Amino acid sequence: MRKWWLLILMSSLSWQTFAQNDIFFGHYMFNPTHFNPAWAGSESTGFVAAQHRTQWLGYGTTFDGNGGAPSSQQLTAVVPIRNFFVSSVGLVASNDQLGALNNVQVQLPVSYTIERPKSTWILGLAPAIYSQTLRFDQLRFNDASDPLNIGSRETQIQPNLSAGAFYENKNDFFVGVGATNLLRPGFDFGQDSLTNKQAIHYYAHAGKSFSLSDEIGLTPTVLARTNLGSYTFDIGAIVTLKGKAWTGISYRYEESIILFLGYSLLDNRLRAGYSFDYVIQNRTAKAATSHELFLRYDLPELVFGGKKVVKTPRFSF
Repeated sequence: MRKWWLLILMSSLSWQTFAQNDIFFGHYMFNPTHFNPAWAGSESTGFVAAQHRTQWLGYGTTFDGNGGAPSSQQLTAVVPIRNFFVSSVGLVASNDQLGALNNVQVQLPVSYTIERPKSTWILGLAPAIYSQTLRFDQLRFNDASDPLNIGSRETQIQPNLSAGAFYENKNDFFVGVGATNLLRPGFDFGQDSLTNKQAIHYYAHAGKSFSLSDEIGLTPTVLARTNLGSYTFDIGAIVTLKGKAWTGISYRYEESIILFLGYSLLDNRLRAGYSFDYVIQNRTAKAATSHELFLRYDLPELVFGGKKVVKTPRFSF
C-alpha cells in the first residue's frame, strides 16, 4: 500500500494538468529551443536568453497554505556555426519546481541546416541529462511510521533526448515540430515497483510575419502540445512597433488569456519581455494569475566559422 500511494502521488504530479507535464513558457515564440532544438539553427547571431515563470501566483495549499505553486527558470545559449557540418550548438539549462517534485535538465542542442533557393530546412537533436528530486520532507504522511517518512530528499539522474525539425521560407512563414523525453527517463527513488517514466511530448508550432506599414509588424503564432493522453494549444499574435517595442495577446485552450509587453534596448541587442496570464477557465486548484519574464541579449560577434563583426570606435564592418 505504501508503494501504491507513492505511485499515485507521482502520477498525479505528472498528469494533473498538461502544462506541468513538461516545462513550458508563454514566450515560446521567442525561444522554442527547449522543445524544438532545430529552431536554434535559424538564428543568424549568437545569443543568451533567460526566462522565469511564476505560475498561479498566491496559490495556497489546503494543508497550511505554503508551497504548491509551480515555478520555472531557463537559461539558453546558442552559437551559430558557418562552413561546417552542423549549423549551431547550444546549451539549455532548466529548472522546474512542482511542489515537492523538482526537475532539472541540461540539454545540448545541435542543428543541421539544408539551404534551398526559397526555403530553409533544419534538423535538430538535443541530448540531455535529466535530474529529478523528490522532497519527502515536504510530504504529509498519514502514518508517521511509514518507512518512506525519511525526512529528507532523494535525487536520481537519467539521460534524455529531444529532437525537432524546422522550416522557413522567404515569405517569413515558419513551421516546426519537436518531441521531448524520447528516452522516457524513469525514476523509482528506491522503490522497485515504481518506474515513473516521463511521457514523450509532441509539439507543433507555426507563424508568419506581416508588414502592416513601415513601422508596424504583425506575427500570428500557434503552438499545439500533446502527450497522447491530453492536449492543449496556444494561439495569438505579437505586434511590433518601430522594430523596438512589442505587445500581443494569446489564448491557451480551456485555461487562460495571456498579455505580452516588451521593449528592445542597446540597438536591439537586448530584449526584455513580460507576460501576464489570467485564468478564465478550469480555475479549480489554481490561482488566477501567472507572471513571466523574458530577457535576451544578442552576440553578433559570436559566430564560429563565419565572418565576424569587427568593431572600432567609429564604424563596424
